[in-house]
Amino acid sequence: MSVNEAVSNTIYKVYEYFMQHPRAAKTIMYILLALILVYGVYVRFSPYWLNGFEFFEFDSYIEYWQAKYVYENGLLSWYTLTRDNPATHIFWYPWGRDIIYTSYPFLPIWIGTTYHLVEGLGLTLKEWGILQPLIFAAIGIILAYITGRELSNGNRIAGLIAALLIAILPAATERTVIGYIEKEGVAIVPLLLYIYFYSKLAKSINRDESSLRKALYTVLSGFFLAVVGWLWGGYVFILGTMVAFTILYPLLTRSGVTREFLIYQVGLIVLSMVFVMPSPANASNLGVYPFNPRELGTALLSTLILPVIYYLFNTEYKKLGFKKPLLTKGRYFILLVLLVIGGAVLITRGYIPIGGRLAWALGLRFIPATPLVESIAEHQSPLSSYSTLVGMLHSWGVYPWLFYASPLILSIIGALYFIYRGEPDKLYVSIAFLLAFYSYLNAAYMIAIAAYFGTLVMGVFIGRLFEYIMPTSQELIDRRKGRVRYRQTRGYRVIVLAILVLALINIGYAGYTDYASNTSMIYTLKAGVSGLPFYTDSWYKAVELMRSLPNDSLVIAWWDYGYGISVDGGKASVADGSTLNETQIGIIGLIMSSINTSTSFELAELFNPPLNNTYLMAIDSFIVSSDNTSVTIWPIMTGGMPGTVDIPKSIWMIRIGNSTVDRLRALGINISYVDTTRFIYVYNFQDTSIISPVFDSPNTLPLLYKMLMDGVMYWAELNNKSYTFKWFTGSQGLLDSSTASRIKEVTGLDVKYYIQARSISSINTRPLANDTYIKPFRIIMEPFINPWTGQPVRISTPDGGNGILYSIIVFYQLNPVS
Repeated sequence: MSVNEAVSNTIYKVYEYFMQHPRAAKTIMYILLALILVYGVYVRFSPYWLNGFEFFEFDSYIEYWQAKYVYENGLLSWYTLTRDNPATHIFWYPWGRDIIYTSYPFLPIWIGTTYHLVEGLGLTLKEWGILQPLIFAAIGIILAYITGRELSNGNRIAGLIAALLIAILPAATERTVIGYIEKEGVAIVPLLLYIYFYSKLAKSINRDESSLRKALYTVLSGFFLAVVGWLWGGYVFILGTMVAFTILYPLLTRSGVTREFLIYQVGLIVLSMVFVMPSPANASNLGVYPFNPRELGTALLSTLILPVIYYLFNTEYKKLGFKKPLLTKGRYFILLVLLVIGGAVLITRGYIPIGGRLAWALGLRFIPATPLVESIAEHQSPLSSYSTLVGMLHSWGVYPWLFYASPLILSIIGALYFIYRGEPDKLYVSIAFLLAFYSYLNAAYMIAIAAYFGTLVMGVFIGRLFEYIMPTSQELIDRRKGRVRYRQTRGYRVIVLAILVLALINIGYAGYTDYASNTSMIYTLKAGVSGLPFYTDSWYKAVELMRSLPNDSLVIAWWDYGYGISVDGGKASVADGSTLNETQIGIIGLIMSSINTSTSFELAELFNPPLNNTYLMAIDSFIVSSDNTSVTIWPIMTGGMPGTVDIPKSIWMIRIGNSTVDRLRALGINISYVDTTRFIYVYNFQDTSIISPVFDSPNTLPLLYKMLMDGVMYWAELNNKSYTFKWFTGSQGLLDSSTASRIKEVTGLDVKYYIQARSISSINTRPLANDTYIKPFRIIMEPFINPWTGQPVRISTPDGGNGILYSIIVFYQLNPVS
């Protein structure tokens, strides 16, 4: 007996057993689904053991603040959060923020309203918000099973695999861990419901089913797509995938385009755009309300004329008086190519409005992106470096030893297979996945959409492969008659079974790595905003300080921390993670990167800051060696530039600041570009090179570096200790043009000189001592603690010593100058 026959006999026996005991099969399926559900929730809950009830990062603050406002002021109070509402003026001081047009209503209204139902359980509103990712992930896992079954015409294996992938694949869990109060994770629920009802609609079209049922599926599908828009700006992209599918359908279908198909497709899209109106941000982006024909919605609807033209001149050509179709698939393809080229020209010239963020996701790099768009990590391609590429592959379960059975590879193969098959619902999900994954390769923030569509594609594809190894009806008849024969049509059964087993092993390993990663994850605030895997109390002490400041205080800091300043600290900030006003962010960049504090002071006055109550904040890390009488400070080197927080971010402060200079000059403000050749050098060591501020020449440095250096020295001074700040020095030379060009290409900075680092320089004078324009207000220095040992983190210093790694947050007060 061959291996294939032995495997076939085993499959026959198992299959016949379950056919005779259908309840046993169903029970096993539900037990497996329950185990998947429990594990999927636990994987997302596991960061709790190191982080407790804490936000994942700063962006969660704004959802919490809106939810708190809804809880205190009522269900529809969210719609009052305009710039006219004084409550919004703690954001983007002094203007305030138009929340309803720059955020989304569903999540804060949901959290704030439902909290009334659970507050008796002893949970705080913050804790209730922190639990939302787990709640929606649990619902999403169940819906993945249901939607996978629907897409695969009832195949329970397809549903289980889809649920398993949603439960444990890192790409799908990344934005749904406890404390990650963000739109993408919650959007999984309406997204899956949208796909579920669309699958039902697609199957019912051209069938002998009632028009009422088809209309119901259309309404429900369009409604749940719109609910995604109540949650998330990614709605516009998902709507675009449905438009793209409708346009491409004439090329890919085997059954032809029907009038009924077009009616329901266009109806779904239009209904979704109507239903999305309770989300002013997306309604405005589409130009639905207030109506604007120049916005994206008009462009999307206009393109739907293409499949209608195909239908008229291909399917209905005789009714139009033609003897043969005027529009074949080939001609339609040429028409689409010409229109894509024309569309690219119109986009380039600004007739079709696409912002830099969406343009990057679509790979339209010919549309210039501002430095602000480039600076945001989520806008970067996962292909931008080797480390991000490896991270992307691992998040999709791609490992060298099983890459051919990885979720990513099988999802791509499955998508191509379903495109070949041409079944409308699976065809749509496959096209949406390929478009989303392509966009993800251009911008990392598209990972959630790509993961949700990709897990469905792989689940249904695995379900189809599973069907392939099942006995055919003829094989079962032959077996019952005692004629056990090997059928050549099933000759690859062993190979397919091996692929399925390897795929499950790969998924299991991906789930294990996801759990291992989550259990060792230290959240942003717990790590003092450093990104290091250690604890520090620095951010919490900064919050305590900000809460103690006068109510009208203003804290100026880089935009990353704006939500934390305004929501947790309770003080006004001038920019935050919504990155709405690039000019305002550029002014912050210029404040921090100006060499003269008088210039920084003049720029800060553009915000009309409150007299005596305006503070500059900066964050980073240093290595500190100390004894009873003295302190030695070293910058920490973890990458291509010293520092862990604001020092590396200073590249973007400078670039965004410089991009704002012309706009400020047009307003009559006398400001110069920041010349980085004066203070950023290449430092060559024996086995590596970095770019760095010239710390041993503090008078030439911008304010940011001065504040951090001065702050750590002032801290030592407050502790009655002498201080020495150490950095490298050596012979100086002019960089060759190719090296300077390469640095400019990678960093966007002009760097002209190098230093051959051969010795160590000591700085013993505070760079901002007795400064006229700013003075130290509070220096927060807290050691990093290893979460596994509870001991301070000790690090070797470049001079052969060692010290404790500290997080530093400095607050400097603007001095009123008459």
